[in-house]
Amino acid sequence: MTTNLDKKALVVGAGLAGMEAAIKIGQAGYEVYLVEKENTMGGVTGQLFSSFPRWENPRELVDNRIQTINQIEKIRVLTTTTVQSARREGEAFVVDLQKADGQVEQVAADAVVLATGFELMDVSVYGEYGYGIYPNVVNSLEFEDKLREWSAAGSKADRPKSIAFFKCVGSRDRSKGNPYCSKICCMYTAKQAGLTKDLLPEAKAYVFYMDYRAAGKEYEEFVRSVIETKHVRYVRGRPSKVLPENGRLVVRAEDTLMGVPIEVEVDMVVLASAIVPREGTRVLAGMFGALTDQYGFIENVPFELRQTGNGVFFAGACGFAVETAGAQAQGAAAAADVVALFNRVPQGVK
Repeated sequence: MTTNLDKKALVVGAGLAGMEAAIKIGQAGYEVYLVEKENTMGGVTGQLFSSFPRWENPRELVDNRIQTINQIEKIRVLTTTTVQSARREGEAFVVDLQKADGQVEQVAADAVVLATGFELMDVSVYGEYGYGIYPNVVNSLEFEDKLREWSAAGSKADRPKSIAFFKCVGSRDRSKGNPYCSKICCMYTAKQAGLTKDLLPEAKAYVFYMDYRAAGKEYEEFVRSVIETKHVRYVRGRPSKVLPENGRLVVRAEDTLMGVPIEVEVDMVVLASAIVPREGTRVLAGMFGALTDQYGFIENVPFELRQTGNGVFFAGACGFAVETAGAQAQGAAAAADVVALFNRVPQGVK
């Protein structure tokens, strides 16, 4: 006789949302295949230097979740592995998993959680900002590496004296196909600008913005502290051009509050690139019969927040941009749906 605990789940993506989903399903006593295309777990969270709104270390959170996963025998972690194909057999899925060495392993799963995360838009389409042309124009994830580098002991010779942060690069821009707000950029830009002042106290930090959105517990206070305590200058206006001059970068913009054009010289420009679905998410969704919206983000079925198909659930930024705590909460919520599905009593059984 087959018991409920014989059921198995497949979690695709071992970022924070996927790890949390695997942990909660495994802790409930069910076997989990946790599949990750990279050679390590942690996703974007593992790449971050500090977090908002409490300046915590994301690496500590990732390491804690990895340690927990390693302590749960029911979780089998498959890194450097991708989903090659999937087909439904009855109520379950038969999935072919391709490993880095080319070998294919076939597994059966009674439920699937998609947690494939996000990518940053290629902002080289904004030729006026010079991304991909000027070496000191970087996107926000690349800047996280700079923050980590500056925090380490060493020479200060190559540290910038001024940095400009551009928000909404690709977001809320119909001409580039992304009319939506990417949700988390306002907060991580404030974090990055604040950290710049902490690590480089003599440096100037400018944030160019259309407006800022701080809709979360302690979020407004966080941004105000960056402006008022760390002395980051916020300039309301979208920059029009970045030009090289005497080894530096000249930013041309208009301060729309003052109604005057401005020009500042900086050593680095950081672009808060629009958040887009990870490449291949739409194809993966098609394999499992999951829904996607017009941009390629995973979409929920009506009335069910984490369900996207029959026996298919999702969590994290594959559904839309989400902050660290939200990704973790969504992973737990998707796991709860999986456990509820596995515990469901068939009709007619008492």
